[in-house]
Amino acid sequence: MADRIAQFADAGLLDTDNPRLAADHFSALTVLLAYERQPIPATADPEKVGQTMADGAHAFIRAYAAR
Repeated sequence: MADRIAQFADAGLLDTDNPRLAADHFSALTVLLAYERQPIPATADPEKVGQTMADGAHAFIRAYAAR
């Protein structure tokens, strides 16, 4: 993930000097938050998981979009 974020930064699409940290932020805002809100996979609501991940991706873009 960090390598891909570095590629996006090199292309001028993302603003980061630390792709590893940006990847950690992306994971925290999407996957980790979704797991925290739906801790039992067998009973997870797919719509809530999807919404949490989409919201996290939007927050990531707002934070890291090229200025």
